[in-house]
Amino acid sequence: MGEDLRTGDLVLCKVGSFAPWPAVVFPQRLLRKDVYRRRRADCVAVCFLNDETYYWDKPARLKRLEKDTIRQFLDDAAMSGDVDEFLVGAYEEAADYDSLHEFIMRRLSDEGRTDDWDGKEKLEAGQDPFEGKKSESPAAATTTTKSKNKRPRSAKSADNENGMPRSTEDNGTSSNKPVPLISKSRDSAKTDRKRQRLDQSRRIEITLLFRRKLQRNLVQRDTPPSDDEIKESHKLLRKINENLIANDQFFDINALRQSKLHKLLKVISNDRNLEEFHEECTTILDKWSPIIRELKLEKLKTKT
Repeated sequence: MGEDLRTGDLVLCKVGSFAPWPAVVFPQRLLRKDVYRRRRADCVAVCFLNDETYYWDKPARLKRLEKDTIRQFLDDAAMSGDVDEFLVGAYEEAADYDSLHEFIMRRLSDEGRTDDWDGKEKLEAGQDPFEGKKSESPAAATTTTKSKNKRPRSAKSADNENGMPRSTEDNGTSSNKPVPLISKSRDSAKTDRKRQRLDQSRRIEITLLFRRKLQRNLVQRDTPPSDDEIKESHKLLRKINENLIANDQFFDINALRQSKLHKLLKVISNDRNLEEFHEECTTILDKWSPIIRELKLEKLKTKT
């Protein structure tokens, strides 16, 4: 796919070892600030379906997703019964997709930023996917991402490759370690209090990161997980549980609604090959049971 790519197009986007994932080419002028600041002059922005994340990629790497391909995938998935449920959900959303305007309105509502749309006119598909925000200077439009080797001016503006905030070492340099999810105490230093606010504001992003790593390590694979992947997965589950003890409001209903992390833990807890993770997953799910019940009630209300 090349120059004919336009906003609103359904595409398949391949990221790392993940399966090609259904996505929508998203207008850059309506991107969140944290997404837009990673803009690259030779890339377009796509918004993944059944997922709350965005990705920058070159048009040549994207493959147009046709309705016939969607139907074939869903038919094959129904027959095999052994396909990642999150990927199936993405294809189901692709099958229902028919309006860029409605898609963006739902996304803006989910992200709590409906004010980003002026409401003057309907958002039409078919626009230039490289067009940036109007307030951007001409110089910025042609500037590519700065070298990762250059030390950022402050930890506040520095993000690592996963979109997680970097921590700041005592010597003033930045590291790639994600900011801890658990705050130290109410008497922590000012920098620690600021770090805690960053954690809270990124709760959905962090919850999605947990889901992706656990899904990649334990579920979305053709071979048994390696020792390192098993070790990392135990560490992730322990961190979730520890954070529930320290801050039971971190994984709120909005974080679970958008990430569907609880559904992934349910899949893991029902997999006989992952028995060593069952107790940890069950413990977390028990603590989330009030939120899960509320989500089920929401789903029932939408069907009636």
